[in-house]
Amino acid sequence: MRPVSSSTRIAATLVAGAALVLQSQAALAQNCLTEREVTGLVTFALPTVMNSAITTCQPQLSPNGYFATQGRSLVARYVAGKAAAWPTAKAALFKLGGDKGDAQTRDLLAKMPDEALQPFAEGMVGQLVGSGIKPDQCVAIERGARLLAPLPPENTAELITFILSVADKPKPGKTPKLLICPAQN
Repeated sequence: MRPVSSSTRIAATLVAGAALVLQSQAALAQNCLTEREVTGLVTFALPTVMNSAITTCQPQLSPNGYFATQGRSLVARYVAGKAAAWPTAKAALFKLGGDKGDAQTRDLLAKMPDEALQPFAEGMVGQLVGSGIKPDQCVAIERGARLLAPLPPENTAELITFILSVADKPKPGKTPKLLICPAQN
């Protein structure tokens, strides 16, 4: 299960990074995201996350390995759903931002056109993921990507959301990294 754990950590880093972008640490404890919103964030960010992981891990991995031979085509498959996921991802990012934080920054981000906001969000995600990967995690991350590759991108995003919702349940006295709303029956 280590590869899935690495994917889970990367996804959690992605969502936590998005929260930082919007100055939302205080709001995380008050605003929960629906699983649909988390899936939108994951779907939008997954191409950037994978591309950053491939670039960061390239020196640590075999030139004949999965990332080197098939990584870019995997990223291209994930890119296909990115535009459709943006409205949900954007709404989730602003929901995470809540009413707390620097109002001037929040207002500036809210007024940015999508053509400017999307690359800004992608750049932050890519930087956070790249800087969060340790060299000794690269083999597991590559293996996790290879294991997830046969799934349609939509299923991969939903699986990551599911893992996050199960793995990041609040513990007594602790605040979860990402507050996912309780599932509705």
